[in-house]
Amino acid sequence: MGLYTTLIAILNGKLVMDNSEALQRLAEAMAGEICLAENDPGAVMRRWRERFHISQKNLAKHLNVSPSVISDYESGRRKSPRVETIKRFVEGLIEMDASDGGRVAMALEKLITPEISSDAILDSREFGVPIPSRLLVDHLNCKVLTHRNLLERDIYGYTVLDSIKAIVSLTPQQLLRLYGGTTQRGAILTNVTTGRSPMVAIKASQIGTSVAVKPAVVILQGVKELDPLAVKIADSIHLPLCISEIDSAEELVREIRSFNPQM
Repeated sequence: MGLYTTLIAILNGKLVMDNSEALQRLAEAMAGEICLAENDPGAVMRRWRERFHISQKNLAKHLNVSPSVISDYESGRRKSPRVETIKRFVEGLIEMDASDGGRVAMALEKLITPEISSDAILDSREFGVPIPSRLLVDHLNCKVLTHRNLLERDIYGYTVLDSIKAIVSLTPQQLLRLYGGTTQRGAILTNVTTGRSPMVAIKASQIGTSVAVKPAVVILQGVKELDPLAVKIADSIHLPLCISEIDSAEELVREIRSFNPQM
């Protein structure tokens, strides 16, 4: 089976092969880097297209759009590409490379590593029993912004992440795994400025998957000016988004370590 067929099967969630995980990691890394480049996502799109040695004209033809559309995104004339646009862009590059033997994708796969080892992870814990996420939200003095009713769903633990250190020390693909891969757990993000980047990354983590992979609840700490897009994304993917009123990351970690759901 060729890489093109393999890719389509991966995107449909119907196939697991030896090379499928690596190809999926590559797609996640590409999408993640574009999503997290808030200032100039078009420049990142251009870099990935050039890495695959594909012209704007040929990519546009493959995607059935005008070449000016690709040019507008890459030049910044079109701001903030939608998740669906990024998905089509990433799929298009990998599909076109696959039709030419998949040599670029195979070379790039070797650069993508799944291991995560970073001081960006401030705390992580598994509960002895599942608990409603509402108990954790209440303990951390949170304001609930979206889907309060879903806080009755059980969680089995949490991960606390320093968002600033994460952006500096982790690859976009690793960020996607941390932000979006904590299903049935709480994702607690400290030192957040606007909340946009983590929510976009969570949304992007669902690209190319048949089943949505996301935390059961997201708690943001340190928000200075909440981006309305963060709330909109949380609402659209049915994810409880909460803002902790705790002042510092250090205090939040102390509070969460004192949390005893079985008392």
